[in-house]
Amino acid sequence: MNSERRKPSLLWALLTFTLPVAVILYGTVILGVRPPVLPLLVAVVLAGIMSLRIGYSWEELQEGMLSAVGRIQLAVAILMIVGMIIPAWMASGTIPAIIYWGLKFITPEHFLVSTFVLCSVASLATGTSFGTMGTIGVALLGVGGAMQFDPAWTVGAIVSGAYFGDKMSPVSDSTNITATVCDVPLFTHISSMLWTTVPAAIITLAGYWLLGSMHTGDTGSVANINVILSNLEASFNLSPVAFIPPVLMIILAYKRLPVLPVMIICLVSALVIAFFEGSTMAELAGQMTRGYKAATASPELNKLLSRGGLMSIMVTILLLTSGMAFGGILEKARVLEVLLDAMLRGAKSATSLVGATLVAAYIILLGTGSQILAVVVPGRAFSESYKNADIAPQVLSRTCEDAGTLGCPLIPWSVHAFYILGVLGVSAVDFMPYAFFNFTIPLISMGCAVTGFGIFNTKGESVRAVELSKESSPA
Repeated sequence: MNSERRKPSLLWALLTFTLPVAVILYGTVILGVRPPVLPLLVAVVLAGIMSLRIGYSWEELQEGMLSAVGRIQLAVAILMIVGMIIPAWMASGTIPAIIYWGLKFITPEHFLVSTFVLCSVASLATGTSFGTMGTIGVALLGVGGAMQFDPAWTVGAIVSGAYFGDKMSPVSDSTNITATVCDVPLFTHISSMLWTTVPAAIITLAGYWLLGSMHTGDTGSVANINVILSNLEASFNLSPVAFIPPVLMIILAYKRLPVLPVMIICLVSALVIAFFEGSTMAELAGQMTRGYKAATASPELNKLLSRGGLMSIMVTILLLTSGMAFGGILEKARVLEVLLDAMLRGAKSATSLVGATLVAAYIILLGTGSQILAVVVPGRAFSESYKNADIAPQVLSRTCEDAGTLGCPLIPWSVHAFYILGVLGVSAVDFMPYAFFNFTIPLISMGCAVTGFGIFNTKGESVRAVELSKESSPA
């Protein structure tokens, strides 16, 4: 059948997109189905039926699903390694040591601010949000638990910090890919992102300072922290040796080694430390498979430290597969293509172009759950429109990251949201209100477009400055 005949109308594309998304939201938000495997599978079936209706065969849709699932192989591999790293870092004393010194030096009122800053620094140095959340993030979640913070608050701060680096680091995959797709020099791209990143970081710090000042815990929180500290001292080796794995991770990532070898080296180094501290190979193998089970004198500390293992992330892999299958159908049936074409037709000015780019990135995220597609597809689709409007390509690349990179963890069925759920145990629906950095940046990005601040023409001149110069010059 002719390809154009099978291209859905705008109305049918909207229905094929919105109805399955509504099913997912109804199942996860209204019915509270956790984990949301069933709503995702229903969405896959519904999207498939609607695509069959316009002439696509089952074999074609299956090809689209398999192609989309193939794109998450690296994410699944990282998730599996992190599932093993967590118990290895527990057994080596790495995570207990971070928790111990975190409780020693971080006060509760400054905890959320400190969490955002620490995760920002780690992610900026390593260029990986996954690695930051799966290692330092897990330790900080333990610190927050000991201080009796709501896990959603803590994970919100971890996510905000982790994606600060994912967006700004010169060694981040997403930063390099976006700059390449939009044909912008890397550091020109990073410099352009400062226009939205710096204000968002300031707002985020203020928000976490305010949230931290509202946290009181209960009257026994200080005593509870002292009990945890004493049990950590009694149960783990908290010497500087415990910090070898995270230091290795930062050094190797900064040298731009691929993420999988870096994570494997961090895993092996922790296993070696744990082995020399008395753990047997059988114990370590069991912990990496089923998770670490703490056996301190404190039941609360045991709850904080008992986590990880390959089996703990199997549900997350199932969610990832279902979510990507849904996106694969929408791609194959050209639903997303039709929606993007409709937005491009009305985008001519800086305000409409930036707004359309932000919306397009979120549509890609809602439809596919893929961060990379959310920056690559709008980056390619809108390139010519930005040129025709005399808007610099670094404005396009920045806008793609403002929505695509930072919005991904906020979509409950995205690859990143499922990863966070698997590693940190909190769903996007719960931590989203506290991921201040992630949802503040698109608002600032739109504000820049409306006011002209941070918007440049293809000559590199500030559009606002040019307009003011024209207004002030004599007629």
